[in-house]
Amino acid sequence: MAKPEPDAEPAWRRARQARVAARIHTVADARRLAKRRVPRPVFDYVEGAAGSESTFAANHREIEAVEFRPLVGATRPPLGPDISTTVLGAPISMPLMVSPVGFTRMMDIRGDVAGALAAAAAGTGFTLSSMSGHEMEDVADAGASPSWFQLYCLGGRAGAEQLIDRAQTAGYRALVVTLDTQVPGNRERDSRYGLSPPLQVTRETVMKMAPHAALHPWWLADLVADRFQLDLVNASGLEINGGHISALEALMHWVGAPPGWDDFGWMRDQFDGPVIAKGVMTGDDARRAVDCGVSAIIVSNHGGRQLNSAPATITALVDVLDAVGDQVEVLVDGGFRRGADVVKAVALGARAAMVGRPWAYGLAAAGEPGVRRVLSILREDIDRTMRLIGASSLGELTPEFVRLPR
Repeated sequence: MAKPEPDAEPAWRRARQARVAARIHTVADARRLAKRRVPRPVFDYVEGAAGSESTFAANHREIEAVEFRPLVGATRPPLGPDISTTVLGAPISMPLMVSPVGFTRMMDIRGDVAGALAAAAAGTGFTLSSMSGHEMEDVADAGASPSWFQLYCLGGRAGAEQLIDRAQTAGYRALVVTLDTQVPGNRERDSRYGLSPPLQVTRETVMKMAPHAALHPWWLADLVADRFQLDLVNASGLEINGGHISALEALMHWVGAPPGWDDFGWMRDQFDGPVIAKGVMTGDDARRAVDCGVSAIIVSNHGGRQLNSAPATITALVDVLDAVGDQVEVLVDGGFRRGADVVKAVALGARAAMVGRPWAYGLAAAGEPGVRRVLSILREDIDRTMRLIGASSLGELTPEFVRLPR
């Protein structure tokens, strides 16, 4: 089990992170600074995608290809546009939420705790990955609202039931079931280093990482201070058949029995809150999700990290919305780098967009201040874009404000 999170970080560390965060003016800046701070294997884990990474590239390229059709000359409210909204009834300050990202503790020792604190400060929601290096209770206590728990069936159904019970008790408001990870994707960058989950500090991993870590002393010093805690703490210790299993055993059970549509019945019965299907990319699967009683759908290709040559997310979003309309709330994840990208998704009909790599870049670059800065930049650009296209509230956004490429 991980040691309790410290009440406060050392002042010198906070000051160092604040100085770096002040240099972040775009998501691209956060990416550049993250690449400088963390070892190459860690950066490649964040940045990398499956196969030739063409889907990863297409996600943002096709979002950029969507054009705005601004409405000019209309009277605007003096205080600017209202960019607040609700997701599953919970208010958020902007139509942007934080996606689940695994292994964040190797990017920064406060990992998901820092992410949840930054999301809370931004007034938006945070989704915790099953692959977190932090106890889910510690992350829930950080105070993001709404807070969601993303479920992998670690330990099979028996382990998943234990994770769901813990998430319920800890106060997570929704359960996000990821459907596109029957097996890990072909992430060629990761394979170069011979590292695979669960990450453990062994002689072999130390030898593999040493040449890279030596070039990043600040990162290494933080990891030493954190006692190299890289384990999947929510997977370790799950009880199966009367005995506790290791994180590796939990992963093997999950790969052997990934969730399917039939599992949504017992998950909805067990979890007292909304259950969300993540990884939906087609209208047919969106209809199946609605039939299974989900409360929301997250259109996502896992940031291009699972199946290469899958459709770009903005294309899949249109397909899903055409299929299910307003039967459930639809969110979208993958390729969003600017607030303008988020406005396009909402205009097309999404309730909100979600970001994974952008907040991971901020975390790897400058910890919690870096994540706060990235979310602030995205919020500012949402506001600016709304003003420039002539919309005074999110409720005014319709497909008439955008033009899809032919």
